[in-house]
Amino acid sequence: MTADHAPASGLAGSGARPAGRGQRRAGRRKVAVLDAAGRVIAERGADATRFADVAAESGVPVSTLQYYFGSREDLLVAAFRHASAAEIAGLETEIGGLDDPWQQLARIVTRAVAGYEDPATGTGRLWIESWHFGIRDAEMRADTVRDYDAWRRLVAGVVRQGAEAGRFAPRLNPEHIAVLTIALVDGVGIPLALSDPEITTDAAVADVLSALESLLHPTRLP
Repeated sequence: MTADHAPASGLAGSGARPAGRGQRRAGRRKVAVLDAAGRVIAERGADATRFADVAAESGVPVSTLQYYFGSREDLLVAAFRHASAAEIAGLETEIGGLDDPWQQLARIVTRAVAGYEDPATGTGRLWIESWHFGIRDAEMRADTVRDYDAWRRLVAGVVRQGAEAGRFAPRLNPEHIAVLTIALVDGVGIPLALSDPEITTDAAVADVLSALESLLHPTRLP
């Protein structure tokens, strides 16, 4: 998720009261609720997710959920935003610990593809639900388009870094390769989410990386 969804922080000297323990607890509780909502959506689908389901999963009363989010639709949008932001932030941290651009790209592909197989460990099924919801909801549609942009920028940044370092010799520009990378991941991810017996996570990751090798021509490391 992009910075558009990040909550605004108070400016020094603005007179805002610093967050106390109660506010921090409330913030952690709300994050836990959004995590629970994501699990429910992945299991039941957005259309079938109700306040009562999230309350049962999170242990937070329906009245509190209504206070936090107002409507069921706002809860769904908040859950999608939270899941996307957490996934992108986690990936940025992971690839930041890797020096080799090809390893960074492989980590992005592996995490993204694996997320389609198991709703308990990945957000692939939430991603599919966001498409479904976004087709009918303008706010969710704009969020999903921004999410695509965030993923493309993440991939394009790695490709550009690799090209500048001489690690890649791409035939296309980084932005075009990023579009194709996300298309490849979604293309193998959907059958994984459907438990297609002909598709496995390891094979799907290998296929996507093989296609990217033909686009990037990574040099051999010494």
